[in-house]
Amino acid sequence: MSLADSIGAENLDHVKKFKQTKQCPGCDLSGADLSGLNLRQANLQGADLSGASLGGSDLTKANLSGAILTGANLNGTKLIGANLSNARLNSVRMWVTQLMDANLKGASLINAFIGKSNFTGADVTDANFNGVRCDTYTGLDGSASAAWCK
Repeated sequence: MSLADSIGAENLDHVKKFKQTKQCPGCDLSGADLSGLNLRQANLQGADLSGASLGGSDLTKANLSGAILTGANLNGTKLIGANLSNARLNSVRMWVTQLMDANLKGASLINAFIGKSNFTGADVTDANFNGVRCDTYTGLDGSASAAWCK
C-alpha cells in the first residue's frame, strides 16, 4: 500500500508541507506516518492526527492544543513540555512516552493505553481519563501510581 492509499491523496500536500516546515495548524494529517521525526516546537494546533503514527518522534515543546489524535500511535514519543490542552487522545497508545511538564489541561484520554510512560510535572487539570488502561508508569509527582490508572 502506498502512502497515498493509506492517507488519501488530498492529505499528501499537508504531510509534505508539515515535514518541511513543522507548521500545519488545522491540517488533516490523519493516518500519516510521522514516526521517528524531529518535530520539536512543531505547530499542530487543531490538526487532525487521527490514526497517525508518531512513534519515536520528538515533539518536545510542540503545540498540539485542540488536536485530534484519536487512535494515534505515540509509543516512544517525546512530548516533553508539549501543549496538549483540550486535545483528543482517545484510544491512543502511549508506551514509553515522555510527557514530563506537558500541558494536558482539558485533554480527553478516554480508553487510552498508557505503559511505562512518564507524566512527572504534567498538568492534567480537568483531563478525562475514563477507561484508561495502564501498565507501570511514572505519575505526576514521580510516584508509580495515580487514581485515574486502572
